[in-house]
Amino acid sequence: MKVIAVHDAVGEILSLVVSPEEGPDFGVESHAGEFARTVEIPGLSLDMPDPEIYRRLEEVTKTFRVDVADQPELAPSAQLVAKGGPSGS
Repeated sequence: MKVIAVHDAVGEILSLVVSPEEGPDFGVESHAGEFARTVEIPGLSLDMPDPEIYRRLEEVTKTFRVDVADQPELAPSAQLVAKGGPSGS
């Protein structure tokens, strides 16, 4: 599964876009001050019922942020870290 997180400069997730791993390549248009990075979300599968997928995505946006230690233009993928973690806000 491919997941793109659109986030702000401090890693706050603004939206998540999910596609099958074997699906066509896709991109996300970000606006000024937004960045798009590929992330992995454990425990998420497109085989899950839709309501369960939506709950998991909502949970991720509430409890994680994107690790912005690397510059987005240098690292197209990133790790999710718990909000309020050692390097987070």
